[in-house]
Amino acid sequence: MAESSSGVTTPQPAPAAPLALKLAIGLGLLANAGLAILLIAISGFVFGGPEGANGEASAVAGWGSTLAISILAPALGLIMWRRGRRDLALAMVWLPPLALVVGALVVL
Repeated sequence: MAESSSGVTTPQPAPAAPLALKLAIGLGLLANAGLAILLIAISGFVFGGPEGANGEASAVAGWGSTLAISILAPALGLIMWRRGRRDLALAMVWLPPLALVVGALVVL
């Protein structure tokens, strides 16, 4: 914290993020975009056709919550990145794709 002439302390700017961290965040955002596209592409199978949410209620709820998480987690991760919490941002951005991988491994 730096102190100005009026006695008020101002926070120092955060150091620049390393290139590897920026690359990891960028790849995580792309993975989340791919996950959202995949979820939208398979929605017809979950909903029982293009006419609406006529599928089983648990399938529709699971699909909807997964889509919401795959969109909200990276958005909140970017907010954390702007606030200087880069470690939390990285975890939030990679949470949905890693959950997809773990879920696929469990099913197989």
